[in-house]
Amino acid sequence: MNKSGRSPGPRPLALCVLLALSIALYLILIQVFPAGNDFTPLLSVWLISFLPYLAACLIVLVTKPAMGGWRWAELAIIFAGALVMRVLLLPLSPLLSHDSWRYVWDARVTLHGYSPYVYAPADPILSRLRDNLIFVQSRFRNVPTIYPPGAQAIFVLSYLLAPGNLFFLKGIFVGFDMVTCGALALLLMRKGLDPSRVVIYAWSPLPVVEFAIQGHLDAATITFTVLAVLSAMSNRRGARALTGFLIGMATLTKIYPILLLVAVARRREWTLKQPALLLTCFATIIAGYLPFYVLGHGQVLGFFLTYAGENTTNSGVVPQVIYWLWKHFPLGLQLPTIVFVEHSVDLVVLGIVALVVLVLRLRERISVEAAALALIGTALVISPHIFPWYTTALLPWVAVLAGRLLIDKRLSGKGLATAMAWYFTCTVLVGYWNSLDWRIYYALVYDVVLLGLAVAIVAQVRKVARKSPDQRKDDSESDMDIFSAKSKI
Repeated sequence: MNKSGRSPGPRPLALCVLLALSIALYLILIQVFPAGNDFTPLLSVWLISFLPYLAACLIVLVTKPAMGGWRWAELAIIFAGALVMRVLLLPLSPLLSHDSWRYVWDARVTLHGYSPYVYAPADPILSRLRDNLIFVQSRFRNVPTIYPPGAQAIFVLSYLLAPGNLFFLKGIFVGFDMVTCGALALLLMRKGLDPSRVVIYAWSPLPVVEFAIQGHLDAATITFTVLAVLSAMSNRRGARALTGFLIGMATLTKIYPILLLVAVARRREWTLKQPALLLTCFATIIAGYLPFYVLGHGQVLGFFLTYAGENTTNSGVVPQVIYWLWKHFPLGLQLPTIVFVEHSVDLVVLGIVALVVLVLRLRERISVEAAALALIGTALVISPHIFPWYTTALLPWVAVLAGRLLIDKRLSGKGLATAMAWYFTCTVLVGYWNSLDWRIYYALVYDVVLLGLAVAIVAQVRKVARKSPDQRKDDSESDMDIFSAKSKI
């Protein structure tokens, strides 16, 4: 391994070349940015931009990390590149999704004393708030909002600082995204991994476009989840309370981060002798919902329950299977019954995975990051909608867990499962094509991932079966984070 001050080899130069190529592609993307509804040139350049990105990730993963000053120089290249990519695209208006315009509308409604969980944009009572930009660009104008109170707080803050300015709000999300990059690099260093692996998230074209152009609030959710896991690594006084607060904040922006309570579980705390984590988490969530509960006279869910019960072509695997069975074997069941069955199966699947992860965490057989990846992945599996920006939540954990596919000439189940999660984030944007045959999408995205995960499970089971109990214990201890319950920072 290179010593401090010694040349690290061609890796920094290669990253600079690939960064220049990525920036050139984003400049082309700006040039082909559509004025109408033909997104094909934009999507084509976006897909091509994954090539230099994947090359940069491969270089970081297969070469030895730099040391000393060269490590910081390399991180500077990665962070500067991440910022430049996002700033270049920030002035572009969101076209693939109009969600961010709804964020600005929700803030306007709240600041005028109305609850966005009660009143739809088209409600006559809000007629004086309408304009030819924010209202017109918003979608789902006949239903209340679905975005939780933490997200609403960010929208309101942005509106207070720059009223009606969508690009200022997008700038806030880019700021969150850069904080995510920094927190992820710190997490990697604390785990003894190459911090340059942050490039897997920082340079991924998925969050670059979805957050800088589209302005999705998931950027904030990911920041809070990464910070929560980073806090969970610490045994300092107050760290568990801080972890609970961060999970609560993440849950106040999207619902699924509440599952991180399972991922950060520790055996010694399961007796609730140290309830700071749970108390702080739920107190944060209650405090976030309370103002909107008062403002909306008890209504705080808005359109969420209807949204969660929709049957869409971009739903997760579980809803897809259930509705396929209903279509081919109806058995006289009506749609409300199928929705009930779907939600019941969703809860069973999520409950089983959460229970398995919890048992593994309490037995110290799985790391926090692997648990987070499994739980977030399961949330996507049962989701009624999987939009490309949803899958950005997988990337931080891919950066931590990515490893060799072959170990001692045998397939690594962990490595393959992580690769499948990464593959998913790189291919899901195919769903944006208007002329898409969804059967091709399912085959390219879902089927490949499911097959890969099935092979990964078989490989992992065979690996465990070959080992003695003592070897399994040693392996589980080596897989755990270096900041386990027994370590101190």
